[in-house]
Amino acid sequence: MIPDNNMRLFNRTSSRDHGRGSWMPRIRHLFEILKAFALCVPIFLIAGCQPESQLDDGPDEVLFFESIGLGHYGSTREPIERVLRDQASFDEAISELTPLDELPAVDFGQTMVGLIAVPTESGGYIIEVQSVEKTGEELTVHYRLSAPGDDCITPQALALPFQVVIIAKTQGNVSFVRETVTYRCGL
Repeated sequence: MIPDNNMRLFNRTSSRDHGRGSWMPRIRHLFEILKAFALCVPIFLIAGCQPESQLDDGPDEVLFFESIGLGHYGSTREPIERVLRDQASFDEAISELTPLDELPAVDFGQTMVGLIAVPTESGGYIIEVQSVEKTGEELTVHYRLSAPGDDCITPQALALPFQVVIIAKTQGNVSFVRETVTYRCGL
């Protein structure tokens, strides 16, 4: 049997160890670890005493919304990101779009309409509102534009995917945040 180098290290005694065998190197090693630990603890304590950073708590309120219409075609080639607060502006905006189904009546006394449309060079794109958030007097509409991947077969025609949602009526400025993702068809 070939002796293990580690075993020889711990079984060796020297005249300095005075017969203490393998315990002296272990004790020295333990003291080295304790010294390193003693030096690190104050650093962690000091680092932990920094003033609290200001974290963004997110929106004050996440508003309920409901999809009332979808479509893929319209007469405009301009992107639309609008909140419509009355029947006249709603009728004007919808006149440029071709919804898949008839849109229901909207009670503008209690709700407003969010309209998002993005012109594309082919079919297969999908608009989907993800959330409506209110922070102070600011309203933010987050939506996703899903684009077909290279492995998808899509109509090669100009398209205008859109979504129409109703939101509880609120005042204030409105901004839109788009997230674009690509989906795969597996073809």
